[in-house]
Amino acid sequence: MAITQFVVNGLLVGALFAAVAVGFALIWGVVDIINLAHGEMVMLGGYVSYWALTFLMGEATASPPVALASVLVSVAVLFGVGYALERALVARVTDEDLFLTLLVTFGLSIVIQQLALQAWSADPRTVTVQFAQQSMNLGGVVVPKMKLLAFAGAIVLTALLYVFLKNSRTGRSIRAVSQNAEAAALVGVDVEHTRATTFGLSSAIAGGAGAFIAMILNVQPQMGLIYTLKSFVIVVFGGIGSVPGALVGGLLLGTVEELTAGIVSSKWTLAVSFSLLIVLLVVKPSGLFGDSVEGEA
Repeated sequence: MAITQFVVNGLLVGALFAAVAVGFALIWGVVDIINLAHGEMVMLGGYVSYWALTFLMGEATASPPVALASVLVSVAVLFGVGYALERALVARVTDEDLFLTLLVTFGLSIVIQQLALQAWSADPRTVTVQFAQQSMNLGGVVVPKMKLLAFAGAIVLTALLYVFLKNSRTGRSIRAVSQNAEAAALVGVDVEHTRATTFGLSSAIAGGAGAFIAMILNVQPQMGLIYTLKSFVIVVFGGIGSVPGALVGGLLLGTVEELTAGIVSSKWTLAVSFSLLIVLLVVKPSGLFGDSVEGEA
């Protein structure tokens, strides 16, 4: 039964990892940039939710519907932040050397961290949902209601993004740019706007995931790095640019980390995760879904 509990915990947390990684995969697959500031979008999303509730309610405590509304605020605000950052900064290095783009996004992550530290201090903040301490017992497996809500929210965010990419006009433009930007421009696609929109969507889903993370853990200015690293692992697991691959990779990573922490020690979670990454790169370099979705957002 303990193994089952670890697996359930891993799936609940892994869905949040997946939602974060989907945005990372989108940028990597469409704009061809490894965004080292992606984790900071998660952090900002958590803070937007926290301060939105504090402003409206007087404290970061709310009923589930109001807390979910704050997630929507985070999604909207982070879309604007991501779009503006791409237009103002990232677009200038999009077609440059990979090392330069890594330096720029790494520098951006440091700047955002320091601004957050100056604005909000290093004190951890959390959003309290009124049923957060309640759990359900399903056949001997304890499922915290807040983690279940966050799991459902992360799955919904990922599914909505996938449906948007597949069925909307903007989604088709994004997929066209990811396959061949020059050909997309020739048929009338505004490549620069599409890339900025992609960056905005990436930041928006990261911000939404950050809002859910603030409800089950906490947020603080230096939390972003670990989510950037996890996103990198998940995207390589699933296949670059693959939304379904990021979802499966996130659930897999969450399960592996929970099993490692429960059976061995939490100190070994990153070591085991990166060991699996190395094995996968040797066995299947394109990732779990790499062959079937190559060139697809």
